[in-house]
Amino acid sequence: MRLEEIYSAYDKIVQSGYLPYIRCKKCTHTFFYVRHCCPKCGSRDLEVLRSEGIGKVFSWTKIFRKNDTSIYGIVELEEGFKVYCNFTSDVEIGDNVRVKIDSLGDGKYKLLAYKL
Repeated sequence: MRLEEIYSAYDKIVQSGYLPYIRCKKCTHTFFYVRHCCPKCGSRDLEVLRSEGIGKVFSWTKIFRKNDTSIYGIVELEEGFKVYCNFTSDVEIGDNVRVKIDSLGDGKYKLLAYKL
């Protein structure tokens, strides 16, 4: 799969409101960030899939600013890959969460994780 094809497939899934990810057809390794080859085995035989967005809190941190506090961390999805997210409420490691795409326009987005 060529890089342009991967970006195109990603965009279609994001526009439908779901979280995309990539799975290597050779070694079955899964990952989130767009790459033209598998980071584990180097194969270019990849497929873009749609995640259900269900996972567990892998780590988190709370960031204190002058007028705001935000919670940021990593979620491990059921499909086996990890993503950085903004959490919408206090969480603990191991909590079940749902990750959703929040579009910011111009093809940009951020990931929000809601505690289940």
